[in-house]
Amino acid sequence: MIHYHALVATPHAGTYLFKLCKHFARKVPVEFDAQRGQVCFPYGSCVLESGTDGLRLRSSGESLAQAQQVMAVLDSHLALMTRQAPLQIAWQPD
Repeated sequence: MIHYHALVATPHAGTYLFKLCKHFARKVPVEFDAQRGQVCFPYGSCVLESGTDGLRLRSSGESLAQAQQVMAVLDSHLALMTRQAPLQIAWQPD
């Protein structure tokens, strides 16, 4: 399993976690509460955690290509939700 992680510094981590999980839940299995969410895509998964320092993301896939696909989906959807104040995701391998 290939894993990547990122910390998105934002005071609105809980709001973004909620919005992302609700959005993804329309198409794929999602479990979440106010502090943590898990999204299961057909090609990999992502764990989102809300903290005082920001939104922590962890992307996983059976291959590098699958982990990158999860990262690309999160990058694009977070960009859509933060158009007014764009946030950058700096993914790092575990």
